[in-house]
Amino acid sequence: MKKLMLSFMVIIALPFSVFAEQVDPEFNQAFTITQTFSEATTTAGFYTAEVLTGCKWNIMYLDLSTESGKAMFSQVLAAKSAGFKVVRIYYKKDDNEKCTATGLHIR
Repeated sequence: MKKLMLSFMVIIALPFSVFAEQVDPEFNQAFTITQTFSEATTTAGFYTAEVLTGCKWNIMYLDLSTESGKAMFSQVLAAKSAGFKVVRIYYKKDDNEKCTATGLHIR
């Protein structure tokens, strides 16, 4: 009975702890990708027609040194080619206001 009760408590608490850990700010609107770029071996990004408020040069960077960054760049290229929009962007911003995406939603 104790194991059952403990399991039930874990199942209930898990979603709250997962959502509580989401600390990256987000843009939650539709963005039209106007231009993409890649530089050197670990940096890529995109510009949007709409303003990315608070992001230097209106650029959203992607970190190609990570698997998730490479996957996001693939998403961005496919979205640009198909005319789809980025509808949500999770990102981190450094002290110089450089924004780097940590998650993307495409529609």
